[in-house]
Amino acid sequence: MAGLRQKIKILKLYEILSKESDESHPLSTQELIDRLKAEGISVERKTLYDDIDLLNECGYEIMQVRKKQNMYYVGDRSFDTAEVRILIDAVEAASFITKEKTDRLTDKIASLAGSHKGEVIKNNIVVFDTTKRENEQIYYNVFNINEAIIAKKKISFKYYKFNAKGEKTAMRGDKTYTVNPIATMVSNDNYYLICASDKYKDVAHYRIDRMENVKILREQFVLPDELKDFDPRRNKKQLFSMYLGKTQSVTFEISPDIVEVIFDKFGKNTKLSPYGDKYRFTTEIQISDSFFGWCMGLGTNIEIISPRDVKAQYLQKLHSVLCKYK
Repeated sequence: MAGLRQKIKILKLYEILSKESDESHPLSTQELIDRLKAEGISVERKTLYDDIDLLNECGYEIMQVRKKQNMYYVGDRSFDTAEVRILIDAVEAASFITKEKTDRLTDKIASLAGSHKGEVIKNNIVVFDTTKRENEQIYYNVFNINEAIIAKKKISFKYYKFNAKGEKTAMRGDKTYTVNPIATMVSNDNYYLICASDKYKDVAHYRIDRMENVKILREQFVLPDELKDFDPRRNKKQLFSMYLGKTQSVTFEISPDIVEVIFDKFGKNTKLSPYGDKYRFTTEIQISDSFFGWCMGLGTNIEIISPRDVKAQYLQKLHSVLCKYK
């Protein structure tokens, strides 16, 4: 057993340095010897120096600080503190991740920055006032969906919604849905499956936190010819929610006050053409109530110029809202 432990000595040495050291908490030569001894591994100082040199030669960066004793720490990590904080904040803010899964993920992500930094990160987390979903199957749903996408296989699942009492209700009489999964997407704080069925030519979206019993089928993925060139990244820019509508090319006139809003929504490559003291641009939009609601939120800072039918639909929506308050 002692011989076996000596063989894994260098692995244990790197494991100790990875878990317990960083630039603010280097470990001394004696501390490393003591840590290894606690694992049943004896090592002399010179051998320890040679092992650290070997790790550096093999690309495992071990930094050295010269004090009364040599001090060592792992200098290269996959994630720095800022990156880990961003990941943790994203998990905390995501409503589709359950409270239990949020806690587990936060612990795992924090450990990416080392034990000491991880504790600092966890202790300084701002907990978002986010309403968390309760479907614990979401991890398994995402796993099966992505496995199916990679293998180009169909999936089946049950889908539900909530009634006015907050009770779970099966959609379409507990029907089993069978679809061709294309991609997953986060939109408006929800996690969606983008898919297509064999029956319909358009893409459909389902909230993953409302899916249950997701199974990968043996049937091969079949995408209709009309969707061969479908690009989920481009599709996301056209969407204002997951309630789909007909895609049309729409021309807008905007005030300079909302230029940043437009770039945030459609990207900085959106071409804005000066038009008097305003700007005009044209982009692809999926026409839906959510799109018209977005326009209403921008008030007089935006105007739909064309096509006429979209402008007429927007005017009808505005009239309906005004009639509600008469």
